Amino acid sequence: MAQAKRKLNWLGGNPGDGWYEMSEGLVALINEANPGLNIQLVAGGGRSNLESVQAGHAHVAMSIDVVTSAARNGGEPFISPMDRLNVLGTGWSPLPYNLLKGPNGPADLSEALHKDGLRFGAPPEDTTDELVFRRVLGFCQTSYKDIVRRGGKIVLRGYDALVDALAQREIDYVFGATTLPARSIAQATATKGLRLAPLPNKVISHLAREWGHGSGIIPQSAYPGLCDGDIPTSFVQTVLVVSSGASVDDMQAITRTLLEHRQKLPRIHPSLAALNPRTAWRNVPAPMHPGASRAFQELGFMS
Repeated sequence: MAQAKRKLNWLGGNPGDGWYEMSEGLVALINEANPGLNIQLVAGGGRSNLESVQAGHAHVAMSIDVVTSAARNGGEPFISPMDRLNVLGTGWSPLPYNLLKGPNGPADLSEALHKDGLRFGAPPEDTTDELVFRRVLGFCQTSYKDIVRRGGKIVLRGYDALVDALAQREIDYVFGATTLPARSIAQATATKGLRLAPLPNKVISHLAREWGHGSGIIPQSAYPGLCDGDIPTSFVQTVLVVSSGASVDDMQAITRTLLEHRQKLPRIHPSLAALNPRTAWRNVPAPMHPGASRAFQELGFMS
């Protein structure tokens, strides 16, 4: 009699964003390599994913390093430390913050946020992107209420819906981090008048100084129809978050599969080529899960 497969759920991002597409490939790879596992992909958001892991409702979840660190330590916006959060490593995929704009309004976001009648889109409230967007607004001394009071609008939806709304001229800007490249951003090239704008230098510096973000560029080659040169922006890193109580054997199997098949990862998504297994276990935003540490050690990446 065949042994029943162990069912696990994996929380990705919203359909249409890079995390969701990446997770589809990662889950398929892990399931194929581990006949005893049946991992199912569920849509999620970087912030709500952490809450689900802490509550024991999710086995593996995508999130970003700086917000995972805040959650683990009880930093803003989390009320108390999420002490059950562990990780399978960090640096799985660098995420740039994209600022797409339509034909209306200035390219400088800090200026646009104070103009009358402009409409801004960001991912839903359960996501890390929406949290970071509100942090940017706070630094620029404005808020959702201020924008609406000036005749503007705030729209919180998934990436596909936001880019479609931008193309239909229902909003003027889209803000959010996703993988590089991202299908939803690339699709914007089909609409005349849409551009990828840089984040203001003062915003990039603020996110680095106050919240631990990195900085870098989105190369013009990623979206040649949306920009005339490289785009400076803020970056964060993808982490795989699990519960400290998750099965050591299961977490070891998942981590070992990803490390052993790391040459295949860029075929799932190009940004996964950035993974460095010799450093992915260092400077993590939450403790390494024992199963993940065992996999890194067995493969000679962790001393």
